[in-house]
Amino acid sequence: MECTPATTAAINRAATLLRAGELAIVPTDTVYGIAADIRCDRAVRAIPAAKGRDPGAPLQLMFGAPGRQVEVYAAMTPAGRALVEALGPGGWTLIVPAVEGWDSPALAGGRTVGIRVPASPVVQALVEALGAPLAASSANRHGEPSPLNCTRAVASLGGACAIALDAGPSPAGLDSTIIDLTGTGAPIIAREGAIDRDTVARILGLKEISVLRSVRP
Repeated sequence: MECTPATTAAINRAATLLRAGELAIVPTDTVYGIAADIRCDRAVRAIPAAKGRDPGAPLQLMFGAPGRQVEVYAAMTPAGRALVEALGPGGWTLIVPAVEGWDSPALAGGRTVGIRVPASPVVQALVEALGAPLAASSANRHGEPSPLNCTRAVASLGGACAIALDAGPSPAGLDSTIIDLTGTGAPIIAREGAIDRDTVARILGLKEISVLRSVRP
């Protein structure tokens, strides 16, 4: 497979392939990801299989913009709304409760969901063309570094995908920061990445926030 420049025609082609149950490599504002149409359970299940990852690990959902579509899938908490409003599209993932009555292999049997709104024109255009959010993960085999360009992503997972959209090198060079808002206590940063802990704490009105893991330099 070759990388395909992320033109409007290529994005529309990717949407058609995703709608048909195929997988795609997509550029985000952090690293390159592997994505499926959230409405296609078979394709969603194919993501962990392609990565060689435990299917019991949940996937994230990528949206084109904050708004009503997010709340179809995610029960947003006040802290979650505050973070989305302050940060806008960017390098964050929020873990929040899934909406009651909605289920998907992306949840891996749980009732929480990770939501992302990347500051990526390609993701935004692709979600709009598809008409649904993307179930996604980083486009690497389990245990490998997350890919920062399309060539690396194709080398890892190209054989499992029908198209690879190329928008050049990753602008951030870091995975998203994962903020867990599902506990009964204070929010926790499960992975500190593109957005630093001090920024998250300030938005939430905290003096400090617990960090389980960091991938920042």
